[in-house]
Amino acid sequence: MKKVIIGIILVLIVLFAYEYQKPIMTTGDATIQAIDCVNNPPRQLDIKPINYTLEDLQTVHTFIDAKSGYLNHLTNQREVSVTLVFKDKEPTVKMDAYSGKCIGVSGPLN
Repeated sequence: MKKVIIGIILVLIVLFAYEYQKPIMTTGDATIQAIDCVNNPPRQLDIKPINYTLEDLQTVHTFIDAKSGYLNHLTNQREVSVTLVFKDKEPTVKMDAYSGKCIGVSGPLN
């Protein structure tokens, strides 16, 4: 019984360590995911898609922030904000730093 409990504790420690040190996306991957999010926004964001490509991009500003919430701080969860500067628009896309899932889009899109 004692070995089983120690084994469970070791497995939980390994899982926590993995969750704490997950690799985040590179800047290039985050930029591609952000352009995809602006071109094909999730339905829940309720924004119009715009059609831009990587060639239309002039500048990119990337910021990595901690997610809010106690459990997110405990497990070191992050989100990425990518500001895409095009010739006439400058949207900021907020997404999960690990999977690239689009959380929100703000900034001038019209």
